[in-house]
Amino acid sequence: AATTYFVVFESLRGYYTSFFAPKYPGCESGGYPHKSLFGWLWGVWSVSEDALMKRIGMDAAVYLRFLGLGVQTMAILTVLGLVLLAPIYSRGQKQATDLTALTLSNLKQQEDKLWAPAILMWFFSFIIWYLVYKNYNEVTALRKKAMNYGDSSQYTILITKIPLQYDTEARIREWLEPKYPGTIFHIQPVRDLSALSAATRDLQKEQLRLDRASAKAKENGEAKTRTGCSGCCGEEVEAVAYHSQRADEKRKEVSNLLEESSGKLFRGAAFVTFSTVAEAVKAANTPLTVDETWESQKATQAEDVIWNNVCNVPDAKTKRTLDLIASATFFCLIVFWAIPVALGGALSNLEELGREYPWLKGISDWPKGLIAIIEGFGPTLWRVILMLLLKPILRRILLQTRIIEGSTLELDLMSTFYLFLLVNIYFVTLLSSSVFTTITQIIDHPLRVFELLGSEVPKVSFIMIQYMVLQGFTVQTYALVRLDGLLVAIFFKHAVAGVDYERRRAMKPWPFQYGVGMAFACLMWTICMCYMAVAPLILPFGLIYFSMDYMVAKYTLLYVSSPKFETYGKAWPKLMRFALNGLILAQVALMAIVGLKYGYWQQLMLFPLPVLTYLFSQHLYTSQGELMENSQLPLVNALELDKSRDPQAVKQLLQETADLNVWEQPCMRIDPNDPLKEPAKPPVLSDSKEGHDAWNSIEVGSPPVFADQKTHLLADHKGEKDALT
Repeated sequence: AATTYFVVFESLRGYYTSFFAPKYPGCESGGYPHKSLFGWLWGVWSVSEDALMKRIGMDAAVYLRFLGLGVQTMAILTVLGLVLLAPIYSRGQKQATDLTALTLSNLKQQEDKLWAPAILMWFFSFIIWYLVYKNYNEVTALRKKAMNYGDSSQYTILITKIPLQYDTEARIREWLEPKYPGTIFHIQPVRDLSALSAATRDLQKEQLRLDRASAKAKENGEAKTRTGCSGCCGEEVEAVAYHSQRADEKRKEVSNLLEESSGKLFRGAAFVTFSTVAEAVKAANTPLTVDETWESQKATQAEDVIWNNVCNVPDAKTKRTLDLIASATFFCLIVFWAIPVALGGALSNLEELGREYPWLKGISDWPKGLIAIIEGFGPTLWRVILMLLLKPILRRILLQTRIIEGSTLELDLMSTFYLFLLVNIYFVTLLSSSVFTTITQIIDHPLRVFELLGSEVPKVSFIMIQYMVLQGFTVQTYALVRLDGLLVAIFFKHAVAGVDYERRRAMKPWPFQYGVGMAFACLMWTICMCYMAVAPLILPFGLIYFSMDYMVAKYTLLYVSSPKFETYGKAWPKLMRFALNGLILAQVALMAIVGLKYGYWQQLMLFPLPVLTYLFSQHLYTSQGELMENSQLPLVNALELDKSRDPQAVKQLLQETADLNVWEQPCMRIDPNDPLKEPAKPPVLSDSKEGHDAWNSIEVGSPPVFADQKTHLLADHKGEKDALT
């Protein structure tokens, strides 16, 4: 499947450039990157992290950094596991003749070779500790560099739970001014603009119908429509005149709602912009009142705001209740989802189940080829389908907790989805594929329970390898070609779309799945950790998975889509906690498996490892991670940043931000006279006392910006294609 997808991608990317490389300059006129055959593989691989951060921001770079850590780790462990550990297992006293000879299950109870995985686990742990520590320090340094530049969100805080009598900018300023005299630049109260948003959407739809009718009339000389539902019924009229009248009516409705909403419909929240970063930092971290009103926090980027939830910020008690309901729902979902996952895991032993259980004896009459296909691919395919169905459910539940930042939603989705994957893919599969298949033997021979489980648990690694192969070679590579999206886009572009706006929308890429992608990467890391000393054959497949995911994700981030937010690496501490927790789980799992084989001295040797890994994880978090999770600059750094910036450039940035209504809902940025026009992007700081810098001239997290098209094409023929002049 992966080969097919790569060939399809290579064959089509030069024809549908707006779909496969919409962020590449000149894609609409047929330009696309790395034109040589499979040249994109080396071209994408050679882009440095510095150039990457300038192009797509630090959050995207952190995503790729974790995948790169997976590549580094799996490459080293693959060599050690296959060279040192696999030969020892192959000489085990059980003398297995299949691939289980390369796993711990080939060793008998109390065999001396049980010392090998125990010693290698110490060695593996030291390597992982070093790589995590090295990457942690490098990401911390990158974060310090990235946070020196940014947009108006560094100067802005969000205040919630404002009493409703402070419903205008003047009243809020009057209350705040004594606390921050002369430093408040702009205040934007948050209003309930749901009616205006709906009217703006109706205006956009009507304008689109008018543009379609105009294009049709220009082509055919006239255009007719009906006044009924969706133009399917009612009186037949001249389309251009009818939709023009309707658009004028909607435009007038929007104008009236704009006048009515001015100074009204206040929702108890406001974005307050200060003239310096230091004042914004102090205001975000200082209680404004002694009661539960006027709560302040750092503002996220305007594109990251979930406006419906900002307009409905709950009080502390309601928030706790919503979180409790969400947690209970997640727990019920985990339990419910485990049932079909466990049933799917049992498919891997379909023929054996048919022999053990009389009510399944009809399975023995099925064709052997069909049974082999079901046992080989059925469980893995079933798990992939179940996990894909789960994503929109989890996102909907999290939204009900009134999260106000899209970045927080993605990080919470990552944590929740990872937990689901860990329970339902790893633990449930482990039970259903080991305990369920040996339950009758355990009942018949209860004294052999440890021997049976000690032999069966390592064999589950082959099911995990199947899942990893299907996920990496099918699901991840499919994200590169997106064949269903391409077919739909082509159909809408050529058969449905009548104007340029619709054609551009048809080719618009999918949003980048930041949280879901990281959850899958963390799961694969955990699986590889748990089996690296038990079944080292899994490690090369882990290397292939992380390499494939790295290349596909890097191309997607560079040329297709990017995260809609920039938190300066806020996800990194959580990713490292998951990575080290996966290592702890692996160390405990090896202790359990060695214990099933009565390797008590080996257990004693392994006992300090999970404790040391936990202490190492806590040290990294308290020394670096805790500060990184707070995307607000420390006050000392904020003061230094204010000194380094040109006050006039800062003032211009903040004024342009206020003029564009960046801190109001998106409907306020739509021009009623041209409702289909894309709103202007929020400005970024483009100058400083240090001189014009490439960091300053590029919007962090925005589509890539090239110095000029010629420079980009010349770089195509050099090692690092995406170098910026």
